[in-house]
Amino acid sequence: MFIGQVGLSRVAYSMSNRGDLGIKSNALVSILKKGVQQDRVEIGKYTEQSNEIGIYQPNRNQMRTFASISYTKVAPDESLQKELLPPSEQSSYTEQDALINQYSKQYRIENGSGKLMGNVSDEQLEQFRKELVANGLGDDIDWKGVEGDFIQIGVNFDNVQRFEQKVDYLSSRYAILKDRIQTQYTGDKQDSEMQKLEQIYSRAKEEMANSFAESIGGFYEGLGQTGAISDMRDSVLSAIDRKADMYTEYLSKNDIYAKITDSDKQWLKQDDGYMAAQLRESVSDVQGKIKAETSSTQVLYSEKDLAYAGIYAKELSQQLKEPKWDTFTVKENDSDLGKYLAKQYKTVSDKIKNAGISDQLSDMLKNSFEPFIEKFMDALDEKIDQNRERVAMYPWQSGLIRTNYIDRNSVYDAFQNAIVDM
Repeated sequence: MFIGQVGLSRVAYSMSNRGDLGIKSNALVSILKKGVQQDRVEIGKYTEQSNEIGIYQPNRNQMRTFASISYTKVAPDESLQKELLPPSEQSSYTEQDALINQYSKQYRIENGSGKLMGNVSDEQLEQFRKELVANGLGDDIDWKGVEGDFIQIGVNFDNVQRFEQKVDYLSSRYAILKDRIQTQYTGDKQDSEMQKLEQIYSRAKEEMANSFAESIGGFYEGLGQTGAISDMRDSVLSAIDRKADMYTEYLSKNDIYAKITDSDKQWLKQDDGYMAAQLRESVSDVQGKIKAETSSTQVLYSEKDLAYAGIYAKELSQQLKEPKWDTFTVKENDSDLGKYLAKQYKTVSDKIKNAGISDQLSDMLKNSFEPFIEKFMDALDEKIDQNRERVAMYPWQSGLIRTNYIDRNSVYDAFQNAIVDM
């Protein structure tokens, strides 16, 4: 039963003397000439071994190619993609979404027990819809459902591009629930329900603010911007509260429930997730006017500032993780890197100037760029460390690939000269 062998073969020796391979290691040749003993292990009879070559070869009858393979390009299933996102990051919440969501609650695990929801047929959904039309959802607020929908409300580099959407989701849901409690309940019941809402809302708000501050604010602190974590945390909390106030104010003046006139759809008024989506849609039409009316409270960073800072941090972070610069070719100096970074700084500055962000954020982003340059060169030096390890293993490559670290003086000189000329 042969599967292979340990050792160096005569073919390896003959290959080592081939000039076209460029291998000049005397140590390797010396080892090969000693005629190392070859170990053999056998496992199964469907193998072949070439004693001449000294390597394992599978039986050709065991490996067959497919005569013809055809591929059909399938469009991505939007419903499946939507299921992968938490509710706070989904772009819409339709009547069909509400129906499926309410249906699935029958299978929600309660107190550690539950049953598995399988595929739902159109007939099953239609029967369930008729039950909702007849009976409604009831007056009780589904607090467990609310808490479940606020899972993954945090913000990090993976979802920072949906930061504003998450703020809208949390604040609009809060406004709808607050309006419902104040309209539907009185006395002690109203007080207890409001207390539940405030507790859930506060936890979600804190999670969003802390996660944003730790990821995005922490990134800027790493670039020397002291106080970025606390400033961004406070700004996120303020942004959410201001949005919640905006939605609450809109609800006090506009009856979004009146738009649902169909008798078969009255149950949707009791689905706070659906009504929150309707609220966001209604407000989007008059967003500019409402923002102007509710922007009197000043904070260090606005919601737009935070969104821009998050996207910019993600771009810089990606560059540090995967620096796109040639660290393999041997160069006389690194002035071209300085010019490249100067061009990037000019592009960034122009974008910041036209982004409509605050002066405070603009200054912070610009002040972050030089520390970013330093970290970028650190990342390039780490790649050069890999070259050094390679040369240590294969000395014959010395002089063929770069092993000297980035010349930071030439980078900064070229950077400064290029900035002056721009």
